[in-house]
Order: sequence, then C-alpha cells, then structure tokens
Amino acid sequence: MENQRLEDNYVDRDGKTSLHKHTRVTGTISGPGDLFLDGALKGDVAVEGLLFIGENGSVEGKVRAGNLLLAGQVHGSVTVTGKVEIRSRGRAQGNIVCQKIAIAEGAYLDGEVHTHKGLPLALDVFSEKRRELQQPATAFTFPGAPERNRSGAEGERAPAPGSSGRKRDR
Repeated sequence: MENQRLEDNYVDRDGKTSLHKHTRVTGTISGPGDLFLDGALKGDVAVEGLLFIGENGSVEGKVRAGNLLLAGQVHGSVTVTGKVEIRSRGRAQGNIVCQKIAIAEGAYLDGEVHTHKGLPLALDVFSEKRRELQQPATAFTFPGAPERNRSGAEGERAPAPGSSGRKRDR
C-alpha cells in the first residue's frame, strides 16, 4: 500500500458497516472491521480496519482506527496504527498519532501530529487530482511564518528582542 490512497484499497467486504447522511448517533462505536461514517457521531469510535469519514460525516470524540480517510470532520484526538489521509474538504481539530499521514491542499488541521514511539513519521502533502474531490485551495500558514497581506507580500515583522522597533535614519 506504499504511496497509494486508502480509498484505492477500500473494498466492499464483510465486516464493513455504514452510517449514512442524516444518521445521528450518541455513544461509542467499536468493531473489528471497516466503518463508513457519513452521519454524525457524538462519542468515541474504535475500529480495527479503515474508518472512512465522508464529507457529511463528523465525530466529536476520540478516534481509534487501523487507517483513517477523512473527508468530513473530527473534533478530538485521533490514534491510527497505519495511515491517515485528510482530503481537501477534511477538517481535524485535535492531536493525531499515526505512522503515515497525507494531507491534501485545502485540508484543515488544528493540532499536533506525532508518530508511534520510536518510529519515523512519513509525511505526504498532495493535490487532489480527481475532479470530483477538488476544492479551491485555502490559505494555510505555519506557526511562526511571516504574515502576508492581500497582495501576498510579507507584512511587518515584529522587532527583534531588545530593540525599540524604530527604524534608524542614516
């Protein structure tokens, strides 16, 4: 499964459960297979296989899975033994622990990404090539990066520690 999308390996097999749009669940969901979630879950989810959160899907709670494909929203901590793939419309608020992660342009991540203890993290940023999954890119800034104004030019930087911040005339 090296450098492949999770969905490319997602097959309709026994052990797959689906919660479709307009389905609302409060509580905990767990199981040994895959789960396609396009509804709303207020609670924790733990599946051993692939957790596929569709564009209409949302989880407010802890997420544990073998692999995670996120096209919807997660508000809570995420622990995945394999790969996390965040699509261009995906939104994650909370810390993520995984072995591999792929983040599409336009995706939203507010949290920290950690690897399983002692193992290197494989990071992959991609542009969505499938037309039906494309979305205009949104601005993404890293902490400590200079701010940009509307024209894309860098804005004023904060004065260095110990300086007055005033420009000197020479």
